[in-house]
Amino acid sequence: MRADTLDILRCPYCGGRLALATSQFHVLDGDDVVDGILGCHCCAFPVVSGIAVMHLQPAAAAALGHLDAGRPDRALHSLFELDSESESAERLTALVASATSTYRDVVDALGSSFEGGYFLYRFSDPTFVVARAVVESVAGAALRAGGRAVDICGGSGHLTRSLLAASSPPPVLADLHFSKTWLARRFTAPGCEAVACDGNSPMPFARGAFRYAMCSDAFMYIWTKRQFVQEMLRLTDVGDERWAVVINHTHNQLVWSPSHGQPLPPSGYRDLFETIEPRVFAERHLLADVVGGGPLDLGRHDDPASIDSDPALTLVASRDPAVFAKHPIPAPAAARGEFRLNPLYEARPEGGGLRLRLRFPSDDYEQEYGACRQYLPDDLVVDRATLGRLPAAEASGALAGLARGRVILDLPKRYY
Repeated sequence: MRADTLDILRCPYCGGRLALATSQFHVLDGDDVVDGILGCHCCAFPVVSGIAVMHLQPAAAAALGHLDAGRPDRALHSLFELDSESESAERLTALVASATSTYRDVVDALGSSFEGGYFLYRFSDPTFVVARAVVESVAGAALRAGGRAVDICGGSGHLTRSLLAASSPPPVLADLHFSKTWLARRFTAPGCEAVACDGNSPMPFARGAFRYAMCSDAFMYIWTKRQFVQEMLRLTDVGDERWAVVINHTHNQLVWSPSHGQPLPPSGYRDLFETIEPRVFAERHLLADVVGGGPLDLGRHDDPASIDSDPALTLVASRDPAVFAKHPIPAPAAARGEFRLNPLYEARPEGGGLRLRLRFPSDDYEQEYGACRQYLPDDLVVDRATLGRLPAAEASGALAGLARGRVILDLPKRYY
């Protein structure tokens, strides 16, 4: 954990600043905290593998005990919610130590309850395709002269990865589950900072610590929605107009959807923002912008009927006029990681080429994310030599067309 991240941390319960307990077990890498215990006026919080755990759930308490006894490996097992004597813990220890383990290896080791099917295919699902375009457009505007971003309830960092180029200092990923934040730092968004915290509690950050705050594909599962939104506004209270708050893909109470959660109607979402009127977008219109190649029109006002009838909504709150404009959607060219075949495709030899067929991992996945058929063809034949260039650092020639169609994806290295 970087020193400048410690500077913006605050206790979610007493609001006090935190300091490393240097009289107790700790490991430093220069000024960065690798393992240790943070204290404030009221609580102690563990830092494990550079990730501050800012809640008081049982796994955090167990990790504190292990750190106090000088056992950071056992603390890591506690936060992954694994029995240190189990076969799963042994496998995880080996994967952590390995220089060749992949994101998928760790997800598989964490078991079927980890939502692995959702995360493994995340980079081409329609909710991500829309959210990435919104994130890069809004964060690019709000952070155009510098400033930091936070991705709250950010899972294992798929969208945090989209903030790495815009945020300075590096973006912060905040999520309740330590395992997801660890995966983000190791594989999905290396270079980000990570904090494990509870979205239903006050956020463990100072007022005005960020110019951009977002929550994607999770807000409908938050119970304390009013507090959550007011906290996002507090975190971006920087004293000028150059800030933005974004809630991507939150379900609409008026329209049933899979994984419905506890959503509000559009009017209910607006009521959460007491000091500013957010702009509410129907997600299907944003998806149409993206599939059409852009621009992403955040300057429009969707009509009430479109908003009320859409299963998912995007909310943007800002006083910066640069946010509410038409934003270009650049064609993918240079990879952040490496271009690979979209894992939703099954490839089989056919003549001198390869026939690619779209295969969903489950019926549930197809029901929720089947809108990807708007940009992913069910069946196509690709020249064998073209796919033979993968993995590739750039998408040029025939690969460029496949990248535009998301048949190949810019995936993190050692991802799949």
